[in-house]
Amino acid sequence: MEDLVSMLERTAGTGIAGSHQRFLQTLDKGRILIDDAAFLVIDPQRSFTQGVWMQSIGDEAAVDVEPIAAAFKNCSRLLNKIYGLKEIMFTRCPFPPGSYGWDDCLAEIIDNKQLYFIKPGNSVLIPPLNGFKEWVGRCIECGKSTLVIGGCTLNSCVRVSSIETLRYFKSKNLRIVVDLSICGARTRNFLPSPLYNGLSAVESAVNQMAAAGVQVVRRIEWKNN
Repeated sequence: MEDLVSMLERTAGTGIAGSHQRFLQTLDKGRILIDDAAFLVIDPQRSFTQGVWMQSIGDEAAVDVEPIAAAFKNCSRLLNKIYGLKEIMFTRCPFPPGSYGWDDCLAEIIDNKQLYFIKPGNSVLIPPLNGFKEWVGRCIECGKSTLVIGGCTLNSCVRVSSIETLRYFKSKNLRIVVDLSICGARTRNFLPSPLYNGLSAVESAVNQMAAAGVQVVRRIEWKNN
């Protein structure tokens, strides 16, 4: 299995790969153990790796979505261990047929009757009646104090949804943890950009989440899985 840094070295160059590796080393270095948490996977749909979203990128699409495909594969390995054992929910964007379904590496793991939240934009809280707030509220009532978030894309939906969820449930002291190993972003979003004062979109997103109080970690180890 090719890790993200090796992938970036192959697709974006040694400099970008090295820069991202150094950035990762600034995050939590210890082992992050999660026990009785709820888990939200944002938009793990085939649109991002094979369908209309991916196709809209153009000629460089296959390379650009490689980190997203890798994140989905990491997520599938995790779900193979904890699906049906933990409180897990998903979101979906309203893509057309052929792009709406789960990514191929997840399709055989996720039950056909699995519930999910419709999320047309970047925030899982919109539309307000999609059921997400009620689900989190029930999780809190059942004693869960942590919500782990993964999915795609890191610099848009994951960033916005994690920050806004933390703010909405601030009075409930809900801990939001974003696991980077199961979060996808386009290859180009690992490149430095003047839009983010020389940082990459990924680094900027992580910094924004951390500044808002979201705990961003390199990888979570789920206890008792």
